Amino acid sequence: MLLEGTGSRWTVILSSDAGTPWSGFSDAWLLGFRRIYAIFVVRGNRDPRRTAIRSPWAVLRLMSLSYGPGLLTVAVSSAAAGGTWDLSGQDLLLFALLGTVNGGMLGAASLAWSFPLRRLDSIDDLIRSSANRDRIVAPVLRGYGVWQAVPPVLAAMIPVVVLLVSGDFGARNVAITVNLAWSMSFLGNVSYWLIVPPIMVILMRRCADLSLRWNDPARTPGIRTLSEGYAYSAIFLALGAFAVTLPGLFGNASALGNYLPYLYGLLLGLSLWVGAFTQFMLFTITRRFRLRMMDTLAGDDTYLLSEARATEIFEKVRLSENSPSTRAAYEMLSEAPGLPYGTGLNLQYATAILGSVVGFLLQ
Repeated sequence: MLLEGTGSRWTVILSSDAGTPWSGFSDAWLLGFRRIYAIFVVRGNRDPRRTAIRSPWAVLRLMSLSYGPGLLTVAVSSAAAGGTWDLSGQDLLLFALLGTVNGGMLGAASLAWSFPLRRLDSIDDLIRSSANRDRIVAPVLRGYGVWQAVPPVLAAMIPVVVLLVSGDFGARNVAITVNLAWSMSFLGNVSYWLIVPPIMVILMRRCADLSLRWNDPARTPGIRTLSEGYAYSAIFLALGAFAVTLPGLFGNASALGNYLPYLYGLLLGLSLWVGAFTQFMLFTITRRFRLRMMDTLAGDDTYLLSEARATEIFEKVRLSENSPSTRAAYEMLSEAPGLPYGTGLNLQYATAILGSVVGFLLQ
């Protein structure tokens, strides 16, 4: 197996042109399209490299899984004895909101996992030369085990426990609880897979043998793929956190009731984990690399100077002019960015976070 590499086998792969390069990350990531049920139920058995959203059947499955439970509840309520379960306009709004959250979670999960497909090789290249490459990929592989079933079950149990504690087992409350449990099970699975992949970046932070561009490490293709993938996922989560606060801003604060603080806190926490924390880890990786290269170029005391020795600056400049390529490389590294994107994406993320916080506090 490609993921069982040892030191001797690694040498053979490197020295053989006919051998297959290590592609542990690509292999692990592609397994997700079959092992993560929040993705599999939408995409089915389609080729991972094909866009699922263009398939009519995939769109139908997405809409059915998202809004189906709420529509079924309303239909059964209308056909029940007496013609109604006393579902109010607030209840209908809740079903619509849950359907939108379901669709957003399932669609975002599929799109987020598909994002790096065309650039999987770039992440393989980034960690291929690392002695800890298999350890870096291990969290994703372990994530496919039985533990991924635990968060959805625990999340789905929350509204059930609330119902049992309240003791009100009327048809309306039971129907709402079932819809909440359905949504929470997907939220548990998606949340689990938003927490697991960023662990790879924490492990990468401990490695000093990653393959980075010496002159611009932040724009190394593998770093770019990870950074952009985490960033866009974080923005969607921040927008989701903002969306759940909207009903309250329009006078419908009871639509989510006591669940609002917990759902909002979860979405905001996931956004900060996937966005702020992982970006900071990537920043520290590129910063450490840049400083190490700059220290090596500068030598022992070539660039060191105190105010008391200010008159020696002319000699320092003259010495640097004798090695223009070294000085140019030093300046290039000193001006290289810490992350591969500019302020635009940061502004979008900050705006979404701020908007969600304001919307929540206003309620």
